[in-house]
Amino acid sequence: MILIVIAAIVASDIAKHHMAGSPAVGIGGCTIVLLAVARVRWDLKGAWWFWVALCLGAVLQLPLIFLMPWAAPTLTGIGAMAFVIPGFLMALGCVFLAEKIFVNSTRPK
Repeated sequence: MILIVIAAIVASDIAKHHMAGSPAVGIGGCTIVLLAVARVRWDLKGAWWFWVALCLGAVLQLPLIFLMPWAAPTLTGIGAMAFVIPGFLMALGCVFLAEKIFVNSTRPK
């Protein structure tokens, strides 16, 4: 998990120099975060609500993507942690909440 976060920081820092302030850097970070959340809770992959929760986590990250000042010269890979950590927590929270709501309907008796 830590390696995924480090990869997100490095990829964000490298991409920032080549994208010239494009929100595509944020979209890449969002994708890495969603992959990390899916990896953490991969045991739930058979449940339809898991995928819906991941999509909801992606939608909740859209304001972070479009409000982040990607063109700011002071925003480095470490500065992108302000995006990666809340995005990870929001997506994982969506999966956790969906699990709490739907676990009784999917648990075998």
